[in-house]
Amino acid sequence: MAALAIIQVAELDLDEKPPILPVQCAHYLIAADACLLIVPTKPSAAGDHHIVEDIMCLSRCDALLVRVARPCAGEKRVLVDIGIDGLVPVWFREYRPCLIERALHFVPDQDASKPAFKLTKHGLERAADFDALSSEWL
Repeated sequence: MAALAIIQVAELDLDEKPPILPVQCAHYLIAADACLLIVPTKPSAAGDHHIVEDIMCLSRCDALLVRVARPCAGEKRVLVDIGIDGLVPVWFREYRPCLIERALHFVPDQDASKPAFKLTKHGLERAADFDALSSEWL
C-alpha cells in the first residue's frame, strides 16, 4: 500500500505492459517515464538490494525499496531505500517520504548529512538539482 501511495502522490504512470521479469521480481512496479522501479518489500528482506541491482542494470532505472518500519516504540512509518543506477548502483538507505509544496520528497530519516531527493514524473532529482530544503519545512 505504501508503494502505491508513493505512485499516486507523485502522479507516476505505471507501465501497462511491464517487461517480463524473473519470478522473484513479479511484484515490482515500473514507471518507465520516470526511469524508476518501485519495489514493495518487507523490513526483513535485506538481500533484496542485490536482486534489485540486477534489474536496475537491465532496465537502466533507479529504484525505490519501500517498506513499513515497525519500531519497538512509536507508530509505524514508511521508509525508503533509494538506489541510483550507474556502472555500480549506489544506495541511500533509510529515507522517509514527505510532501513539500505539493511535491514528494525523500529526506534522510536519521542522518541529516545525506542528500535529499525529489520525485517528479520524470524521475528522481538530488538536492543539488533543486533548491535545498529549508529546515523549517522538515
